[in-house]
Amino acid sequence: MSENILVVEDEPTLLETLTYNLTRQNYQVYTATDGVTAVEMARELHPDVVIMDIHLPELTGIEATRRIRHECEDVRVLALTAYDEPAYVHALLDAGVDGFILKTAELSELYRALNEVAIGHQAFDEDTLEKAARHMEAMPLQVEGLTDREIEVLAHARHGLTNKEIGKALFISDRTVQGHLKNIYEKLGVATRTEAVTVALQHGLITLDRGETA
Repeated sequence: MSENILVVEDEPTLLETLTYNLTRQNYQVYTATDGVTAVEMARELHPDVVIMDIHLPELTGIEATRRIRHECEDVRVLALTAYDEPAYVHALLDAGVDGFILKTAELSELYRALNEVAIGHQAFDEDTLEKAARHMEAMPLQVEGLTDREIEVLAHARHGLTNKEIGKALFISDRTVQGHLKNIYEKLGVATRTEAVTVALQHGLITLDRGETA
């Protein structure tokens, strides 16, 4: 059993519950409530496993995972998510997670996934992986035609910003942002921000640095 666990979750009740139950399982538990702190703590503590929420302030769980795996290759990451949509799963895989568990899962499922990840195995549901693979195969390979402004919008959307927040950052109205997103969806053949960001990442249209500095 792994001894050191970093739990990254911004919802206080869930964080408290996870910390309590993992401590009862004799894990040494550390906590963080945002992505930036998670990366800093992973770098400093080198926990055996990071249980990573996806929707976090400051830096998303996907981006935090990508940084952690780049800087601390021996640290394992188990994603904690409310969604198992193919686009999310593919984005998690691309970031380098070793497994994922739904927030609605029983504690026994969490412990099993955590133990698998801790010993170097992966903890993925095969059916979910197959759906993600089929989904990505069906997505368009041609991403030509996005304007510089549309790429800037995607870079900010990757951080989970609202239309209003993106507009403020780019000095445009939220309606203009909505129009850009509509054009992006049509060009990429997708229906959601997550899918658009995933395609953009896969094809190098946006990167971590660009997303932070745009």
